[in-house]
Amino acid sequence: MGTQILGTSSGARRPLAALFLAAPLLWAGCGRLPTRVAVARRAEPRVRALVEAHAAARPAPPRAGSVPLLLVADAADSATSPAPGKRPPGASAAPAASVVVSAAVPFAPGALRDVRLIRLRDGGGAAVPLRAKPLAVWPQGRSIRSALLVFHAALASGERAIYTLDYGAPALPSEAAPGQRADAPGQRADAPGQRADAPGQRADAPVAPGAPVAPGAPVAPGAALDEALLPNPDGPIAAVLPPSWYAASQVSGPQLPAMDDRRFPGFESGIERGLARMSPAYDAYGMSCSGPHRTYYDGPHALYQRFLRNGDAARYRRARAEAVWYRQHELRFSPDRRLAVHVCEKEDWSPARPLSWHALRRMLGQGMLDDYLLTGDPAAKDAVLAMGEALRLNLAALSGGTGVKGAKEDALRATERNMAWAIMTLASAYALDPRPEVLAALRGLADRTVAWQQQGASGAFEHDLHRADPSECERGPRGGSPFMTALLVDALMEYHALTGDPRVRQVVARAAAWLEERAITSDRRAFRYLWGCETDPYDDSGTADLNLLIVPVFGAAYALTRDPRWIAVGDALADVGVKAMWVKQPKHWNQAMRGFGRYLGYRAQLPGHPAVAQRSAGR
Repeated sequence: MGTQILGTSSGARRPLAALFLAAPLLWAGCGRLPTRVAVARRAEPRVRALVEAHAAARPAPPRAGSVPLLLVADAADSATSPAPGKRPPGASAAPAASVVVSAAVPFAPGALRDVRLIRLRDGGGAAVPLRAKPLAVWPQGRSIRSALLVFHAALASGERAIYTLDYGAPALPSEAAPGQRADAPGQRADAPGQRADAPGQRADAPVAPGAPVAPGAPVAPGAALDEALLPNPDGPIAAVLPPSWYAASQVSGPQLPAMDDRRFPGFESGIERGLARMSPAYDAYGMSCSGPHRTYYDGPHALYQRFLRNGDAARYRRARAEAVWYRQHELRFSPDRRLAVHVCEKEDWSPARPLSWHALRRMLGQGMLDDYLLTGDPAAKDAVLAMGEALRLNLAALSGGTGVKGAKEDALRATERNMAWAIMTLASAYALDPRPEVLAALRGLADRTVAWQQQGASGAFEHDLHRADPSECERGPRGGSPFMTALLVDALMEYHALTGDPRVRQVVARAAAWLEERAITSDRRAFRYLWGCETDPYDDSGTADLNLLIVPVFGAAYALTRDPRWIAVGDALADVGVKAMWVKQPKHWNQAMRGFGRYLGYRAQLPGHPAVAQRSAGR
């Protein structure tokens, strides 16, 4: 059976559930987001009611089930797919060529432990030969965090199709190979030596990427494990999942699909409008070691957050392009590619010399981790690991270790932002390289962060504000920065997701209390740009746009304590922040997108939220 193309009238036996889950993706684009009602009206009449009823659902993936996979031929090779209007008069359309399609599919903790328990069906329900390998596992529990899937599909330029990905359900006995059980004990996707092309492999196993798929060829019941599998993330067909799936997978932290954001619609329209109307355009900015540059606050991470909340191919392509651009223009690898630092660092840098502050904040571990988990690109993994190793080996110098060349102070405690980027970089590396020495370095940074906060009574991470930026405060020996504290809390939550360290709960709660009680402006509409500066109280709401970066601290406090008061505080300040949102340059757009999307994800955990109700019903 062939691929079921969207918009044709042939009777496809696809499940209605798959159709309504994927329906919102069919009209998602780069411009204004459609409303839920508009989405429902554009859907096929027989599923309109289902789309309307379930547009706000964010079910948590069960341990077995299915999810629609939307294929979009949005970048087809003109040599194989003639453009409309170029075909000779009277000539029939040439069949689309079969191409390699890859998809990196994230899974929630505990949802899947063996990639061979993944199957793929086309729009007509026919099994699709599939190869797969695990990309990463969740450190706690060792279940699969993301899996790379590779298969063949044939779509003409501009066409779309809905496939169905089944996971977790073992093959029926009649479907399994002789002497083989798909769910046999000990069959782990990440077990060493498991190769799909090993001697004795079944003759009817899925074909290798790049080889043609014979029509009607028998296929294996589940994905064939292939540890040597390579992705095709920039191929002519993009494969994306519903935003509800991405949100529930927690692949990039807590998220809420944009179409489900009923509380802050102004943010959704404003963030898209800001990117579309930015002048100069976002991608017109280059790399700068001193002036404005496009990736500050982790542009790839912000753009991937945008994609995950919308789930469409256009936003995927945009985020992917930014990640590739960053590696090509802003990273410098050592000759053996074991270490990587930002190009703004001196060329003769070595781990014995502390990284400069401006280089440290430009090493974007989160964005590169997103790129790997959502594409499987080995270049992204190389970047994550090389930055992590460079930082791990540099910790002694950054901490002002005795006898270290160039080390005069503890640079990581000079400002919250420095510690934040260090934890983010190491947490990203640990997510892909859970060696004991990486974990020890990461825990060491957490230990120092906990001790840092405990040294003061305010709940802030107190430091000399003048040292951090003399132009902003002439005297402030024991102050704090609310927006930099938000970055540090974000880093701690990444660390907590990987380790479950119980100390994070108290640290985040104290930071939230400090923000609410002491760092807030007297009109309670914003946060002081700096708290504790003796020469400038910063008691004005002129920087209320930073609320969008800071309120995730209250969301994190709620997620860890379940005290709904924190959401009430966050919502009030978020309302002001959305109205004051200023996203006319990449730096400001990145900080708003990376921060507030995370807050909405925390907020979605409230009892009574549609996402919570749907997850409960699913259980």
